[in-house]
Amino acid sequence: MATLDAKLASQDSSPLPGHHQMIVSKHDEQFSVTFPDGTILGDANAQLERALSGIYEQQYQVELEAFAPIRPIRDTISRANKGKEAVVRIHINVYGPRTMAPGVGQELSTNKVYLQKPDHVRFGLAYENPHILRIHNFQPPAYEQPIEVREEGQAQTEIQKAEDFKHTIATIYSSLEREDSLSGSEGDGRLKTELLPHQKKALTFMIQRESGPIPEKFRLWRLSEAEGRPCFRHVITNYTSQLNHDETGGGILADEMGMGKTLSILALILRTLAEALDWTKATPDLTFETNRGHTVRRRSKATLVIASSDLMINEWFQEMDKHFDPRVCDVFTKVKYHGSNRKVNFDKTCDADIIITTYHTLQSDCAKKDSPLHDIEWYRLVLDEAHIVRRQSSELYRTVSGIKARSRWCLTGTPIQNRLEDIGSLFAFMRIVPFNTLSVFRKYIASPFEEGDTRRDQAIRSFTKLLDSMCLRRSKDLLKLPNAQQRLHKIGFSPAERMQYEQTKSMMLRAAKNQVGGLDQRSTLGLFQVQLQLRILCNHGTYQQPFSWNRRKLHLMDAREDIEASMGGDGEVTCSACKQTMPILEPGTSYRRYTDDCRHVLCSECLEESMPGAQEDELSNCPLCDTLWKYSSSNPQSHHASRDDMYFRPEGKSSKMEALMRDVQMDVNTTKSIIFSCWTHTLDLISTYLNRAQITFRRIDGECPTAKRESILDEFACQPHLRVLIMTTGTGAVGLNLATANRVFIVEPQWNPSVENQAIARALRLGQENVVQINRYVVDGTVEQDMRSQQYKKQKMADIAWE
Repeated sequence: MATLDAKLASQDSSPLPGHHQMIVSKHDEQFSVTFPDGTILGDANAQLERALSGIYEQQYQVELEAFAPIRPIRDTISRANKGKEAVVRIHINVYGPRTMAPGVGQELSTNKVYLQKPDHVRFGLAYENPHILRIHNFQPPAYEQPIEVREEGQAQTEIQKAEDFKHTIATIYSSLEREDSLSGSEGDGRLKTELLPHQKKALTFMIQRESGPIPEKFRLWRLSEAEGRPCFRHVITNYTSQLNHDETGGGILADEMGMGKTLSILALILRTLAEALDWTKATPDLTFETNRGHTVRRRSKATLVIASSDLMINEWFQEMDKHFDPRVCDVFTKVKYHGSNRKVNFDKTCDADIIITTYHTLQSDCAKKDSPLHDIEWYRLVLDEAHIVRRQSSELYRTVSGIKARSRWCLTGTPIQNRLEDIGSLFAFMRIVPFNTLSVFRKYIASPFEEGDTRRDQAIRSFTKLLDSMCLRRSKDLLKLPNAQQRLHKIGFSPAERMQYEQTKSMMLRAAKNQVGGLDQRSTLGLFQVQLQLRILCNHGTYQQPFSWNRRKLHLMDAREDIEASMGGDGEVTCSACKQTMPILEPGTSYRRYTDDCRHVLCSECLEESMPGAQEDELSNCPLCDTLWKYSSSNPQSHHASRDDMYFRPEGKSSKMEALMRDVQMDVNTTKSIIFSCWTHTLDLISTYLNRAQITFRRIDGECPTAKRESILDEFACQPHLRVLIMTTGTGAVGLNLATANRVFIVEPQWNPSVENQAIARALRLGQENVVQINRYVVDGTVEQDMRSQQYKKQKMADIAWE
C-alpha cells in the first residue's frame, strides 16, 4: 500500500486532471490495471473479469485505456487493513471500430457492466455508446441529453461529486436547528470578558452535552417497545436497548475559524470547577496494568487540552490571562506539559485545573512507552484543531483515543473536509453509543450517502439528526464582520523579464521532452521542476540568476517549500530520530530542518534531548550530522552563506515586487499589512525592497523559534510603528490570530488554494473591526495564469469561499 500511495502521489502527465493514466493488461488469465512501469495497481473484479474475457474471446479489436482517480484511491488504501477493504473504482475507456460497438456492448451488459459518458475522449475521435437508449424517429430537445443506462450510485466526475458534496453539506448545516433552541448561559463571575450571544449559546450546548439533560427533540434514544416489552430504540440505527442512555459525554464545537471556541471552553471550565472536584471524590482510585507494572489510576479534576503545537499552548495561556479575573489567575492552577524537561507530579497534576500539551508530545511519550497522561482519568479531554486526528487508522488517533476522560470535546472549524468519515472518526472518539465505532457511522450514514437517491436521502436525514444532537456549528456571518475586499493585480513583465522567462521555459521544456526513463529529482527534469523555475521567475524577475544545470541545487529549498505548501494540512513529515510523523504546516517549532545539504528532520523533543541546554536559535547545525560538520571548514555556515549569495543577482528588476511595494506603501501609516509567500527566498527579496523603502517590518518563517515568534506577534499587535509583517504561507496557515491586520498580500498563487485561504482567515476573525483588503498578484502570460484556472476548480472541491 505504501508503494502504491507513493506512486499515486507522484507527478503524472495524464490528460485527465486528478487521475493517473493506467494500462489494462492480461497476465496469467487475470486482467490487471498497472502503472506504465508495470507496477500492478489491482486486479479486475469477477464481474469485469468475465466481461473482458468475453470481449477477448470474441476477438474484438478493442483498446482499453484506464484512468485512476488519485484522491479517492489514496483515501481508500490509507484506511485498508485487509485485502477486501482495498477495493477501488477506476475509469476504463474502450476504443475500437464503430462496427464492433454492438457486440462489445452486448458482452458488457450480459455481465451487468454498463458504459457511461467518459470524462476524457482522445482528440478527433467520435463517441458512441451502445448502451444509450434510443427511440426510432424521436429527436430529443436540444437541451436534453440522451438517457444512458446507469447503475445506481455510478461515480460522477470528481468536480461534479465535489460540487454535489459541497452543496449537500452546506444544506445540512443550514438545516440544523440546535442553535435556535438554545437560550444561552451567562459566563461565570470569575470571567471578566462578557460572552457574545453565540458563545453563551455554546456554553448552554456544552453544559447539556456534558451533564444533561438533553432536550427531548435532540435525543437519539427514544422510549419504544420490542416484543411486547418496553425498551429504548435508537432513531438512526434502530438498535434497541434495555438501558436508558443519557447521551452525555461531550460533543463537537465546530464553529467556523475565528469565532472564539477557546473562550467558550474556558468559560465551561470555570463554570464547572466545583462539579469537577466532586467527581474526583465520587469513585476510589483504580489499580491497572501498564508497561511499568501495576499503576494506580488517579482521577483528576483537570481539563486536559491537546493543542497542535507549543505555540498554541502559549495561545491558550494568553487567552486565560486575557479573559480571567486577575484574582482567579492566582488560584487557577495551569500546567504546561511539553518539552524535554516535562515531569509529572501526580498529586500536583490531579489537583490542577487545566493541563495543556501537544499531540506530538503525547505520541512521543507513547513511542517511548512512557505516557503518564494515560495513567490518569481526566474530568474533561479537549482536542484543539481536532481534525488533526481524523484518520482513525493513524497511530496518533489511537494514542489520543486511549486517554480516559469523563467528557470528550472536539474543537474544529473543519469537521468535514473531503469525506464524511472525517467527522465519523470524531464521533467514534467521543465514545457515545452506538457511534463509538466508525463502522456504525459508515453503515448507516457514509455508505448510504454514496449510494442511490433513496438511500442518500435517508442518510442525509440521519446525518442531520446526528449533527443536531452532538455538534454545534455556526458560521462567521453571526459576527457581522466587515466584508473582505478582493483585488487581483495583473502584472506585466518588462522586456528583459519576458526574455529570461521565455528562454528558461524553452530550455527546460526541451530538456523535459527529450529525457528518457522515469522522473528522478536528482538527475532528470520533470514538469514540476519546470513550473517551479517559471513561478520563481514570476516573483524574482531578473534578480533571479539565469537558469543553468549546475545551479539546480540552489533551488532544492524552493522545491521543498513549494511541495509542503501544496500538501497543506494533509502533509506530514517524519522525525529522522524517533520516526514519528508530524503535520507539515505547524505554527510552532514542532520540528526543525537545517541546510539544503542535510535531509534530516528533527522533532522538538529529539532536538532538545540531543543538545540539552542549547537555545533554539543557536542550533545552526544538524546534531545527526554534527561529526561531519567538525571535519568541514572552521565556519560551517560559510559554504551555505556563499550559496545564498549566489542565488540572486546584485542588480535586477522585478515587476511584481515593484507593484507589491507600491500597494504596500499606499496608506502604510494608517494600516497594518501581512505579506505571504511560500518561499523564504522571496521573503529575502521582499525584505530588500522594504529596507530600501525604509518601512519597518518583522519576519516569521519556518526557522523562527517559538519565543521569537511570540515576541514578533505581540509587537505587531501592540506597537503602532510596526506596520508590516512578512510570513511564509504555511507558517500563517495554522493557529494564529492576526486580527490586528487589515491588509493581506498573497504574493503568488498556490496549487492548493486552501493554504492561501487559511492564511487569510487569520485576519478575518473575531476582533476584526476593519474591512480586510486581500491582494493577489498574477503575472500575465505565465504559468501563474494556468494556476488561477486550476485554483478555481480546486475551490469548488474544497468548499472555500472565493471572490
